[in-house]
Amino acid sequence: MGDEKKFKCFVIDLDGVVYKGRELIPGVDRKIASLQRRAKVFFLTNNSTRSRMQYVEKLRDFGIYTTEDDIVTSGYAAAKYITEKYPRGKVYVIGEDGLKKELEWHGVQVCWRDCNIVLVGLDRNINYMKLSLALNFILRGAKFIATNTDNTLVTEKGLMPGAGAIVSAVRMASRKEPTIIGKPSEIIGDIILEKAGVDPQEILVIGDRLETDIAMGKRCGMKTALVLTGYATTEDVKQSSIKPDFVLEQL
Repeated sequence: MGDEKKFKCFVIDLDGVVYKGRELIPGVDRKIASLQRRAKVFFLTNNSTRSRMQYVEKLRDFGIYTTEDDIVTSGYAAAKYITEKYPRGKVYVIGEDGLKKELEWHGVQVCWRDCNIVLVGLDRNINYMKLSLALNFILRGAKFIATNTDNTLVTEKGLMPGAGAIVSAVRMASRKEPTIIGKPSEIIGDIILEKAGVDPQEILVIGDRLETDIAMGKRCGMKTALVLTGYATTEDVKQSSIKPDFVLEQL
């Protein structure tokens, strides 16, 4: 991509772009190291199952070195949003340890009773009781917040159900629409803009989903590149109204 040298910041998705589950996409580690030598590189993921520090460790295992400050997850963004918007929030969480750790590190109270916020993310141990509790809190007036609405997750074994599948169940039962924190929301996009500290046009968002990565980049005035190693295909690009600035075989 001949234009890459004009960018001062790269925002790179993880699942489907850097790796698929436990498998690194070949050559990505070397490319990221090359970008880091001359520009700011952030990692932006809608997957809330890990904390930022856990993502630092996972990337390190792949030979990719970064810091907690350079990783933004939908879990981190949700914790930041709740802290700023609802400082007295008591949060019932459908999600995994990484999401709960981000909330706790932000001083957010995680609860099981008398909760005034329901936060739904990817939970690979989801069950009927968790859905029932979430529904009842929302029906009693709790705010409904979703980390993201990705219906699938790219893994080394293929596609698996994503957070959006769980969010949809709560939405259908409660007939309430959630506040969405992750991509394509400007809530998480604004965090990136603040961290980057450069003009949006000098930022390239690289992802594998048109409706999240590319859509967020466009909403926030950033340039966008779709890679074909994850979810989207060239046929998807042809049929979608969301058009990336670049389409790449891989990062």
